[in-house]
Amino acid sequence: MIQRIQSLYLFIGAICIAIMAFVPFSKIIIDNQAYYLFLDTIKGPSENIVGYQNLYILALGILTGLGFLISIFLYKNRIRQMRFNAIVFIFNCLLIVLMFWYPDHFAKSIGGNAYFKEIGILMPLISLVMLVLANKAIKKDEIKVRSADRLR
Repeated sequence: MIQRIQSLYLFIGAICIAIMAFVPFSKIIIDNQAYYLFLDTIKGPSENIVGYQNLYILALGILTGLGFLISIFLYKNRIRQMRFNAIVFIFNCLLIVLMFWYPDHFAKSIGGNAYFKEIGILMPLISLVMLVLANKAIKKDEIKVRSADRLR
């Protein structure tokens, strides 16, 4: 199962989503104080915003990460695996959109500026690339199996 290249791509995608819990994906500057947005919370020097939960981003991140892991175990039915990856692709795209919309919206509501030059913003993009590569490998595998079945 894990020796297949598509499983490796899916595993790397799941790891990228898991890394998002430990690295910030955005920074909000308010009165020369930086608040870092993580997948689950906001951390900064002041206690008035610290601990505020990013529940939608957290839920979408968990669903996306679990989707990558579940997809690894659907290796016996490649068609089902590709269809499931389409759902994971939608979750990942929604996560990316939310990761850009939420900090900007939050910063405007409290009178600050959002900056997206953090390493965490790359993680869902890398996982999206890994998902596309995995789907290509799964499709290639399916074509090989179908062509082998026709020879019999």
